[in-house]
Amino acid sequence: MKKIGRNEPCHCGSGRKYKKCCLRKDEEDRRLAQEEQQYELDVQRGRIDPFAGDEDWEEEMEDDNEEYLEDEEYLDEKDESPMNYPEVPVDESMEPGNSEQQELTAEEAALVEEWGEKYVKLREPDALRDHIESFMVAHPELIGELDLGGEPLLELGGMYVRAGRHQSIIDVLTRLRSEFPDVYLRSFPYFDNDMIAWAIINDKKEDVTQYLDNYRKEPDKDADCLFELIHFMMSWNCHDILAGFLPEICASVCTSPKIIGGGEIVTPFLFTRMAPYLDQGLAGFDPEKLRSGLKNFEDFINPVWLDPDFLQKRMETILGIRGCWTLDDCRTRKQAVERYDEMTAQFMGWLGVNTGLDWCAAGYHSMLVFEYLAEALPTKKKHRTLFPFEEKNMERLLAKLTENMFWFDPSRLFGMLNGIYSFQGFLEDTRSLASEEAKQNREACASLFAKSYPMLLEKDFKALAWQQFPRQDMAPNKR
Repeated sequence: MKKIGRNEPCHCGSGRKYKKCCLRKDEEDRRLAQEEQQYELDVQRGRIDPFAGDEDWEEEMEDDNEEYLEDEEYLDEKDESPMNYPEVPVDESMEPGNSEQQELTAEEAALVEEWGEKYVKLREPDALRDHIESFMVAHPELIGELDLGGEPLLELGGMYVRAGRHQSIIDVLTRLRSEFPDVYLRSFPYFDNDMIAWAIINDKKEDVTQYLDNYRKEPDKDADCLFELIHFMMSWNCHDILAGFLPEICASVCTSPKIIGGGEIVTPFLFTRMAPYLDQGLAGFDPEKLRSGLKNFEDFINPVWLDPDFLQKRMETILGIRGCWTLDDCRTRKQAVERYDEMTAQFMGWLGVNTGLDWCAAGYHSMLVFEYLAEALPTKKKHRTLFPFEEKNMERLLAKLTENMFWFDPSRLFGMLNGIYSFQGFLEDTRSLASEEAKQNREACASLFAKSYPMLLEKDFKALAWQQFPRQDMAPNKR
């Protein structure tokens, strides 16, 4: 999100000036996000036990028949496990159009002003596109004065997405990138995200790498765009691309003062490092080799990942076999969260072995299921439902877990729905859930997808990738 001036219209759409609307709230949100960032760093480096203050269920009445999911209080802070990370806080460091500009002549200033006056009256995408491209031809030396990376191209993109004409905005961005690279560079996180998503949607992953060059040079340009892009690539079987890209930017992202919560990048990085060993299976696993591959990143990862015993146990959990999962022996909330962590780690293995997902995609979907289950656990009394996937409550929790600055993140929302849908097969295979209940849960997932997909399709470029539910490559027995 670009930084908003105090006197500009507020991003909430109220029509009021930013300083008289959401400015104070946004500043408070940034302060809280900075405090959360410090907490995350302390957890990652072993200074804080994230479960130290959890409530103990043993003191609660177990014959309480009240349904917890309808009115239970939930933790404000995200539960964490070695394979999961908190949601991405907002980084507002990017300001398109901040490059140095030469002073315009009176004639040039008049041309730019005239263009802007016509622009605000245009409400049809092809007319707006023609207005932009005509100026490219007539006055190429002044294109940098239009702040295209701000409202004009974002508005044009929104118009074309709502009309289902994604290729049209891609054509405009391709021309801008080719003919006016300096202008494109100012807002590359927005533009490259759409270019990369379009390449993946059209099964042209070989084109993705060229659009990552800008991120390699400036990985902290816009954290929101970066992590949304990483989520999208993780979900769509881009392990080979991520395995080369993430190590190049990991240190910069984790240490950049512009990024709050940069440690989030560690989890996908770990998935890429584990993938070759997961392909080999337990028989040939050497924890010392994996530890050696992580050594250069020891300043940014939890020290537990440098412990060969932990690595061995984690591999065994992911690739191991367990009969029936239950929380019956969990007497505290901490124990239940840890059990869900083990359960979803094994679900990752089930996805990686039995479906068409690569290990990054398997890890991403299992991580989302963990986040859901941990969020659903009550804090004041013992759980009543081992697998809480009733439609009404799932809708509420999904909204809470997948909302971003503007709407909902389609990679997280549809990734979580597809993950929960496939999780039912895992639960059936491990005899942890009856087939009839699993069927009802799948129907709830399909219903929520049908409600949410049309809305996101008109608002987010990446939603186009999720048009089929459930995903075919997440169906069992594809390998």
